[in-house]
Parts: sequence; C-alpha cells; structure tokens
Amino acid sequence: MEEFQHIGYRKEVIEFTAVAKEFCDLVERVGGEEKQAFLSKLQKFLPLIYLKGSLLPECESDEMGMLEEVVTEEDYNLLLNALRQLMAADDEYLEVFDDNMRYSETPVVASIAENICDIYQDLKNFISSYQHGMVDVMQEALWQLNANFELYWGRACTSVLRAVHAAIFRITDEEA
Repeated sequence: MEEFQHIGYRKEVIEFTAVAKEFCDLVERVGGEEKQAFLSKLQKFLPLIYLKGSLLPECESDEMGMLEEVVTEEDYNLLLNALRQLMAADDEYLEVFDDNMRYSETPVVASIAENICDIYQDLKNFISSYQHGMVDVMQEALWQLNANFELYWGRACTSVLRAVHAAIFRITDEEA
C-alpha cells in the first residue's frame, strides 16, 4: 500500500500521463488526419500539455542512468516526414525567442513538425518508463520529464502554439 503513496501516483502525474498518452496517440495517427482537424486538435493539446507539465511535482533523481528510449531515430524520422507532408507550406515559421536570434542577422526558422516530434519523443519515452510501474523507474522518468520540460518540450509547446494558431486562422498583414 505504501507503494501507492509514491510521487508517481500523485494526481498531477496521473492526469499528465493521460493527456500525454492522448497527444502521442494523435501524433501517431498523423497519416489519417486532415490538416485542419489535426491543427485544431494541436491547438487544444499544446496548452493543456504545457499546463499539466507545469503542475508536475518536483522530484529527485536517483541517478539510475539513462532510461530506455522507445522512440527510435527511425520512428522519429517517419513521424517527422509524415508531419512535414501534412503541414506542407505551413510547417515553417519564424522563431523569435531562440537564443541564437541575439547573434543572427537573419531570421531563425523553426518547424512545427520538428517541434511536435521533439515533444512527442519526450512524452512517449516518459509514458513508456511510467508504464513499467516500478517506482524507481517512475521517479527517474518524472525527474527527466521535468528537466526536459524546462529545457526543451515546454519551450516547444509555447513556440509551436503560435505557429499553429497562425496556420489555423491564416493571419496575415492584409487581414489584420
């Protein structure tokens, strides 16, 4: 019974895991989605994932080492290509919050497809580790997820949401 008091079984973690699973399922079905429907779902998932990620409890690492990564390079590239094909001309957008912008005289271009794949990779790897049900693995996975939220996928969520919004509403200077 004490095992269920572990941080991995807290409400915030379970809720995040459920949302992350739904997001990963959406990305994995990308080949069967129409562009507007996919964008509409992303528009709702991205802020929810960010919110749920920001509510995750902090935990310590037992320094178990690297967790198993279930998303292979081949899986990543297949999803990336499918997303790029779906997004077509709407895939690329200008990234203004990239640290490289300080030193660049040219705009920094980002990709919706690449950011979605980066988010997917971190969330899918977390879910896989979490599903093992071993408290030590769950704690290490949660620690890694929190660290990656701060450094990678949290930023990707906020960045790509602007691009998704623009793609949905086709915001242009002429319309504004």
